[in-house]
Amino acid sequence: MNRLASALTVLVTCLGQVQLATAEDRRMNVLFIYVEDLGYYTSERAAREPAAKIAGLQTPHLDALAREGVNFTHAFCGQSVCSPSKSAIYSGMLPHANGIWRNVFNRHGSRGGPDNWIPLASPLTPENDPSNTGVGGMHEDLPTLIQLLKRNGVYCALSGKLHVQPARNFPYDVFVDAADIDEVIAAAGDKPWLFWCNPGDTHAPFWKSIQHKLVNPKDRNSAPNDVDPAAIGMLPWLPDTPAARIDVAQYYSNVRNIDAFVGSMLDRLEASGEADRTLVVFTGDHGIPVQRGKTSVYPAGTQVPCFVRGPDVEGGRVISAPISQMDFNPTFLEALGIEPTAACQGRSLWPILGGQADRVAGRRTVMTETNNSFMSAPGNGSTTMARAVCDGRYYYIRNLIQETVGGPVEQTLFVGSGNGEYGSPGPQYAINLHDDTVLQKEAQPLPYELLRQLCMNDAPPRAIARQLMPRRALRVGTDRTMPR
Repeated sequence: MNRLASALTVLVTCLGQVQLATAEDRRMNVLFIYVEDLGYYTSERAAREPAAKIAGLQTPHLDALAREGVNFTHAFCGQSVCSPSKSAIYSGMLPHANGIWRNVFNRHGSRGGPDNWIPLASPLTPENDPSNTGVGGMHEDLPTLIQLLKRNGVYCALSGKLHVQPARNFPYDVFVDAADIDEVIAAAGDKPWLFWCNPGDTHAPFWKSIQHKLVNPKDRNSAPNDVDPAAIGMLPWLPDTPAARIDVAQYYSNVRNIDAFVGSMLDRLEASGEADRTLVVFTGDHGIPVQRGKTSVYPAGTQVPCFVRGPDVEGGRVISAPISQMDFNPTFLEALGIEPTAACQGRSLWPILGGQADRVAGRRTVMTETNNSFMSAPGNGSTTMARAVCDGRYYYIRNLIQETVGGPVEQTLFVGSGNGEYGSPGPQYAINLHDDTVLQKEAQPLPYELLRQLCMNDAPPRAIARQLMPRRALRVGTDRTMPR
């Protein structure tokens, strides 16, 4: 069905009478599976890109979705932390431009979410909206994706956390649990719908969603029974120690949870009869929550999987040209026959999805960024600001502001892990990866040197520079160096 034709909500008969469109003629739906802290780790990537060092992980449902649809291998979030990443999609603009440049207070509706989330009133008005835009908020003159959809008769559902503000500008019809696709379809009736499905298994702490799969469920630092720590390919910027391997194995076990969840959701979508008119988009909000990952501007923090299938999508294709998650905004709107805002910086992916192009016209690069206090030295609460540009082969980083923690290098490294709380050995998180990095600095100098630069914001010692980085450039997706 042609997208523009399917966007019509009325049919004009030969007698000039106007009739309501049937369900078969209405606009397509959007199932947007947006996984928290999901780096680009799938077994299809492991087979396609051996240098990514992914081993010991099987994701059959995600691999099938990638084969059936369009697989964008160089997709990047707007910023590698939760709220700004979401804001890029809601606005079609980079975080520094839309107003949500850092994490904001987390809120939720009447269902779903931990007890410490801040509940929202219903209905939500400017008078009872608890948002504190002093810490960042979408500019009031920018219509959000949800506002545009609601104005055009689209039923909107969200699972998990909202995590953007002001909350009143994201007027979802309902907050549900991640698996409630049947409820969303039933409630939408004859309306087209968007379900922003936000599963969080891969969010730290890694052990929490897989405790039942741990060899010793009473020990949060024990290995999972479905991923062998000895069989994984250790991420090259992390220390290769038994404890670190267990941490990554736990993460991969959560990725397997997500894989099974996606398989179940797609089966239920098929059973509902809505699959043939539903655009399915699978991605993550940003990368893995370890040093040089989440909150950093390195590829391990910004590069995400992106698989798309649905009506009018010419599947079975791999696209290596770079795209930004900002592009989801005009893409979703076009699927529903709605014009994007004039301020939108994203570009519709439909020429690529429809098979007419293999890259966004007129675009050679995409940009991503960080604007928060967690990237380099979280202990002092100061702002770090950086930009990165990628053309699909090379990845250029410009550090604009990078504050450091004072004191001896070793003390600084123990304070500033590169991603704040996710290296903490406290009761919520598992293994202290940055401490292991410091302890192994003689035996494994590369992870130590990469962490030292991240925290200290200086050039490497000359001996290390000659050993590790002579005439080399960063290779996208692996966070390793490669000869030119």
